[in-house]
Amino acid sequence: MTVLLPDRQLTAYVLAHPWGRDAHGVPVPPPPDVRPEPREPKPGAATEQVDGLWTLRVDPTDWPLEAGDELSDGTLTWTVVSALLKRVPGYGAADYIAVVGNLNPPEVP
Repeated sequence: MTVLLPDRQLTAYVLAHPWGRDAHGVPVPPPPDVRPEPREPKPGAATEQVDGLWTLRVDPTDWPLEAGDELSDGTLTWTVVSALLKRVPGYGAADYIAVVGNLNPPEVP
């Protein structure tokens, strides 16, 4: 098992979940120009993958994170594609949220 040590402070911007629904029952996301209040910055890590996605490790106190939420280190911002809470039995200090995210805006080659 590899341990990925924190290399930055990550701030989570978490949307209200679940989204409201319209008259037809379709989820309606919040307006794109409205950003939720930031949570307290916490230690985390981010690594770019060969496919252009990013793997992030986030403090478990930011759970729950869902697709569409954002993470930022003050310089880069990522949109969450998927998030999974990982717990290490007997070692709560090693718990983390495994996040796959897209860089927002994407890098242009």
